[in-house]
Amino acid sequence: MTCFRKAVPLVLTLCAALMAQTACATAPVASSAAPTSKISRDPFFAGLVTRARRLESETKAFTPALDLLQQPKFKIYTQAIRNLSADDQKGHMTLKARGTDNDLKCIMKGLSLDLNIKMDAILTAKSDAEVGTALNNMAALLRDHIDVIVTPATADSGLDCVIEFGNT
Repeated sequence: MTCFRKAVPLVLTLCAALMAQTACATAPVASSAAPTSKISRDPFFAGLVTRARRLESETKAFTPALDLLQQPKFKIYTQAIRNLSADDQKGHMTLKARGTDNDLKCIMKGLSLDLNIKMDAILTAKSDAEVGTALNNMAALLRDHIDVIVTPATADSGLDCVIEFGNT
């Protein structure tokens, strides 16, 4: 009788799980395609997103160790980060010239600066743990980089970059 009392709840739990799995398998699937911003369809900005995705993937794949910094593939990675930073500045200037997207314009300027700061943190790391932390910070910044370009703006702060960066 004791075994029966223990088995019934287990059987009921298993049945409930199977029923939920069946219900989920037959439920209609909502579209997972999130809306994208208009700017992310511009070839230049789409290219920034593509490059940031590739670099984020590379960043996550690195083994956090000081000897990584001496590897030829890491030197190529470093240059790719520096190039993305320079192109983020071009994106900032493009948006500034258009006179639109004030918030994104400022964000692009910030990304341009932050990519170099994060890269310098990786390059000046003194231990494997510091390399790991710096790589994680770079991966997070690259994820943010993608998100701010792709995600449609929901509001405009009304501020301009002059407040944060001066007249650049």
